[in-house]
Formats: sequence, C-alpha cells, structure tokens
Amino acid sequence: MSALLGSAQRAFLTTALLAMVAGQVQSCGGNPGAGPQAASNGGTSGIVSGGTSPIGTGGNVTAGGSLALGGNAATAGDPATGGAVPNGGSSAVTGGTAASVSNTGGAGASGTTGGSPQTGGSATVATGGVAIGGSSSSQYIVAMVQSTRAQATDITQDDIMTLVTDAVTQAGGLDFIKDGQTVVLKPNLLTPYAGCWSAGTALSTTVNGVTTDWRVTRAVADLVRAKNPTGKILVMEGSNRNTTTAFSLLGYTAANFGTSVDEFIPLEGTSCANHGANYQTDLVQKPAIGGKLYWVNQRYFEADVIISIAALKTHGQAGVTGCVKNLGIGATPNTQYSVSTSAADCSRNMSQSGAASYIDHSLAGLGQFVRDYYSVRPADFAIMDGLQGLQNGPCTANAPASDKMNMRLILASRNAVALDTIQALVMGCDPKKVPYLTKLETDGLGTTDTAKITVVGKQVADVLKQFAGPAAVCD
Repeated sequence: MSALLGSAQRAFLTTALLAMVAGQVQSCGGNPGAGPQAASNGGTSGIVSGGTSPIGTGGNVTAGGSLALGGNAATAGDPATGGAVPNGGSSAVTGGTAASVSNTGGAGASGTTGGSPQTGGSATVATGGVAIGGSSSSQYIVAMVQSTRAQATDITQDDIMTLVTDAVTQAGGLDFIKDGQTVVLKPNLLTPYAGCWSAGTALSTTVNGVTTDWRVTRAVADLVRAKNPTGKILVMEGSNRNTTTAFSLLGYTAANFGTSVDEFIPLEGTSCANHGANYQTDLVQKPAIGGKLYWVNQRYFEADVIISIAALKTHGQAGVTGCVKNLGIGATPNTQYSVSTSAADCSRNMSQSGAASYIDHSLAGLGQFVRDYYSVRPADFAIMDGLQGLQNGPCTANAPASDKMNMRLILASRNAVALDTIQALVMGCDPKKVPYLTKLETDGLGTTDTAKITVVGKQVADVLKQFAGPAAVCD
C-alpha cells in the first residue's frame, strides 16, 4: 500500500510539475499565435523531444518540438494550439510558423509579421525585434519559376498570376499575413521614361526591364488581399521622377488594380522640390542597425508587412539592384535625400558631396547606405520581377533591345538578402562582391552563402545568363 501511495504521489507531482512548466513556457516563451515575447524572456520548448528553441526570436519548436508541452497530438502543427510538426515547421508555411512570428514591424514599429524562420529554426532578430527569415541548419528558401513562353513580351496577365502564385507558394506562402493588417507593396519604379533621367518617351508599361511590371505587383496584391480582405494594401514608392507621374505612366492606376490596392502613395508627397524641415510632418527618424538615425515615412515604417517587389537588373554603382536596394534607396523620402529644385526631379542627391542629404554612390559608399537604410525596416517578403531582366542597369538610355535579357522569371523568398544572392548568380555576378549584401549578412539579416540557401523550382544553372555590369562585381 505504501509503495502504491508513493507511486501515486510521484505521478501527481510529475503531472503538477509538467503543468507548471507548460504554464511557464506559455507565459515566458510567447504564444506563437500572437507573436513571441522579448528574447530576454527566453523559455524553452521541445523539452521532451525537440531540444531548445528561442521563443523570443521565432516562437516555433525546433526538431519536432514537444507535444507534451506544445499542444496535443491531435492538433500537432496548429500554431493556435502550439503543436509541433516535423522539423519544427508549420502546417501552412515551409518552415516558420503559420501564425505571426515577430511581435514588431521593425526597429520598434508596431505590427505582427516581422518574418518567420525559413525551415523551422529560430529567426534572427534585427534592430527593434524584426524577425528576418532565420534558419535551422542555416537554410533559406528561394523559389524560382520560369514561363514556358518563348519571349517575355508573350507573357500574359494570367500567366503572371500563375507564376507569382507558384513562386510565393514554393517560398513558404503568405499565411503570416492576417486580416486587418496594413501591407505595403514596394515596387521599383525608378523612372517612367526611356531616357532614364530626363522626361521624354515613356517606357513600355509592361516587361520594360527597368521597372517592376504592374501586372506582377497586381498579382501580389491579389494574393495579399485574399489573406487580408479588410486590411489596407498600400503601394508606396519614391521614383527618381515625380512618382505620381510614374504611377500613371507605368500602369499603377486604380483602373488596373481595382479593390486590390487602397492607395498609391508617392514618398515625396506632392512635389520633388519640397525639402527640409517643413516637409517632415509625415516622417519619423529611426535608427539603422548601427545606430545612425534616418528619416523614413511613418506609414511605411509602421506597416505590419512590407513586401519588396523588385526588378532583376545589374547596377553601375551598386553592382546589382534587387529586393534589398529597392528598399535601401527607393524607400528614402526625397524631401530629405535630394536637393533638386525641380518639381519633377526626385533623384537622390549623388552629386553635391557638401549637401546634408548626400549619398555616396561609390560601390563601398552606396553599399553602406543601402545596408543602413534597409536595416531600419527590412522586408518581410521579397518577390522579384525577372520577366525581362536588364543588363547595364539600372536603366539604359532608350533601353536597347540588346540589354533586355528575356529571362521570363519570377523569384520569391522570405529573405531578401538570400533572394538577391540568387539573383546575382543568375546574372553571372558575385554576391560576395556586393557590399550591402555582405554587410547585411554580417548583421545577421540574411546570407550570401549558397550552402545555406535552398533553391526550389528552376536552378541557377538552368537559367544563368552573363549580364553586363560593373567589372568589380560581374566580371
């Protein structure tokens, strides 16, 4: 009898201890359905079979997690109940969690979507707690799909919807987006003109190679709207020409987007000539990962989700320009980073080195600026319009046919640095010679190491073409 009583007591104490530990995991580790608590709260999960997982930087169970502490076996894989799935991923997203992973939008911004781990591991936390596609076994996923059409100009809007949907799905999907959120889509609308920096003949509205095809952005908007029917979807851009004009000439109109987009917002406001302290009412100063303060549009910064939708191009000063640089330069408010006195010229200041807004456009200097500004509010998802592809970019006078590369690609990833690494390789360029990519890798915001990147769909060798670009990067 004494032995039986001792066994019952031990069972009771064991049950109580497990309940107490489970309560501690829930209160300290964070609820995956609501985003993790601060990393300092720590917490472990997977005590039975999964090892440890830093809840504060990812919130998901690694290596299968613990059903005893994370949820019941009947609902394993359901982030709402904390269950685990094989390799720590989720039922909806390849790696990471289907529910929100990060508790902040970036550098202290509000939001719930800062980017989930790629293949079930912990996410790397940037300034302000942004979770940027981390890894288990250091894996990042980049999806790459290619149209079977012979020419980029043959690709239809329906084709693009299929390509974008396939790439996004293979990259993990958009289940991290929740209804009611504010989502910013940031295309690259460098210039609406064939002459690059001066007004004149408008570029083709589609597959021009210089700018993000509006049909790609529309496809992304449709996918986001399906996840976010009542939330706000904003297209935000800072063209080098008047952005309102760029929107109009490049097909970014209400007629083309319907209810998929709520607003088209030019980052310079009403005029490229507006500068200085009188035009800071919609801006905030926020720190880069190194601590330096930069001006950023407040609605952009506080968005729950930012999706970078870039164009596949080489770049004369930066080497390559992709989803990172699309934010690292294109999201800068012209009011603070230009000295132009023309209402139509929104080019960032690259010629007057004495100006407070001067941006050094050497390879190293531009790389430092892009790294800094990108880290203020990194992308939560990255998609690349590689339908045409452009060498000798970022634009060429009248975009000669010889510079259009007919790539017919769409790329997607939860991590913009990893995506831009694959983009560089597709163009025959070396990502390790692109300073902003290697700096962000050092910062823990991505990787240029192909051993840590899983490419799904088309492989680099399948689509590789040598693009002309700066010899220091694309020799």
